Amino acid sequence: MKLRTSIASGLLVASMGLASSMAWAQPAQPTGADRNAAREFAMQGIAANNRQDWPVVLDRFTQAERRFHAPIHVRYIAIALERLTPPRLAEAAEAWRRLSAEVLAPDAPAPFVAAVEEARRELPRVEALLRASQATTPVTTPVTTPVTTPVTTPVTTPVENTTSQTVSVQTPPPGDGNVTTRTVANPLRTVGFVVGGVGVAALIGGAITGVMAGSAFSDLETACPNRQCSNAADLARRDDVDTLSGVTNALLIGGGVLAATGVVLAIIGAPRTETIQVGFNGRDLVLGGRF
Repeated sequence: MKLRTSIASGLLVASMGLASSMAWAQPAQPTGADRNAAREFAMQGIAANNRQDWPVVLDRFTQAERRFHAPIHVRYIAIALERLTPPRLAEAAEAWRRLSAEVLAPDAPAPFVAAVEEARRELPRVEALLRASQATTPVTTPVTTPVTTPVTTPVTTPVENTTSQTVSVQTPPPGDGNVTTRTVANPLRTVGFVVGGVGVAALIGGAITGVMAGSAFSDLETACPNRQCSNAADLARRDDVDTLSGVTNALLIGGGVLAATGVVLAIIGAPRTETIQVGFNGRDLVLGGRF
């Protein structure tokens, strides 16, 4: 999956608190330390977004927004609030509302403009979901006395994930940013190694029982000419040969299937590489990633 996000830093830092309601404080001029901290929190937020870890996404972009205001921060905050379990629709609607009302400079970066336009599209949908979740249906419960007790039943409407994850890209200038690359392990490869190991062990066991069955069969042919056994000991030996042959077939077939499955899982479970690039281009803080 590819996600590339550009964050402009020409705006002022806003302090945002997300509790039972969303508060927006008057901004102050950001410092270099504020920008560095916002960049680090934003990188962590993007990684959590790829894992769909919405509580962490909310926390990291809230921390970034407190230090350095950018419409992209608010966009991720609104998305995370809507996708929490349970969803915090009132706060999500407030975030989209504040973002949709933001007035940008004529030369604002394309990602800022895209975030504000997305807020204006998403706000009516989230407000409709909020109204539906707050709707109640009165139910009258009869009792033995003339008193009628009203009972309200909240109506819950499932939240559909319709928000696009594609954001316009502002490419960092060459040589003006830090690139971080890491390799993320895929659990399928570990499962493949385990399954393949079990399959190989089964094949080895099948080979051993096959040798034992062959040796026992040779002894049985010597004791029973023309395959006619005349005593109980030879008959028991014949049963042992049959048992070893059955076990050998089961181990060889099952081991082959498991080994082949393990190889396939190991191939499709190859680790993936994530690259994150962060830098400044004059007045803009730029964040890009490839996953």
